[in-house]
Amino acid sequence: LAALAAMLVYTGFRLTHPTEFIPIYRIGREQLAIFITTMVMVVVTDLLVGVLIGVILKVSLHLANGVPLRSLFKPYLEVEDVSEDTSLIRARDSAVFSNWIPFRRQIEQVGLVQKRNLVIDLSGVQLVDDSVLEKLEEMREAFELEGLGFSIRGLDSLIPMSDNVLATRKRTLGQMKRLTIMAPSAVAEHLVDEFVERGVTGYTITECKGGGRQFADGPLLQRARSVRLEVLVPTVRAAALVEFLRSEILPEFMATVCLETVEVLHSTDFE
Repeated sequence: LAALAAMLVYTGFRLTHPTEFIPIYRIGREQLAIFITTMVMVVVTDLLVGVLIGVILKVSLHLANGVPLRSLFKPYLEVEDVSEDTSLIRARDSAVFSNWIPFRRQIEQVGLVQKRNLVIDLSGVQLVDDSVLEKLEEMREAFELEGLGFSIRGLDSLIPMSDNVLATRKRTLGQMKRLTIMAPSAVAEHLVDEFVERGVTGYTITECKGGGRQFADGPLLQRARSVRLEVLVPTVRAAALVEFLRSEILPEFMATVCLETVEVLHSTDFE
């Protein structure tokens, strides 16, 4: 009994060692919250109750992130043969830990049993969690051992909840910064060159006429020729662009700079 108790204490220490928290946090803050909650409840109550509370918390977070209740335990899958040796499995609604077992069975039946290459399309799900992403990577290895192809597509249409490759991904609009500059036409080419050099991946530029108070009451044709330049960039890059405009453009040219937060589809296209 003493030896068993010592083993349990050692195992518990290993599980609660600070180094165990770091990789969990990197996957996502919600995973760290689930881990800590489960750990605390196991200590306060018992093993089964603690694990059950952790599962309930994870399910609750999935529901809060838009997972339909009907798909928590039943995956909605569509199977299509795209060629003589390749099949496509489209997942709908969700791909989460609680519906992984039937999802895995379908993958094994279509791919490993029938010896077919597989393409998993996740573009139609509301959320795919870290557990399923990890299991899909394991399935990829199993297919490679059998000499079969296994690919995953559609993840680029979902927003990761952290920078980790296995982070939970959900369907939502990504937040970006829209930077709008009204400036004289003479500086337009210089602005574009500087923005591209600072990592801007695309821009919209429009010629227009306008001006400040000194031109507001004058004839339209006498107003200054200007350009309207718009870019969509991540928050960090927007801050660098604003600093460039403040230090190098505004002291020499009359310009108006606006910065606002917008939500866009496929926000990774602008990174």
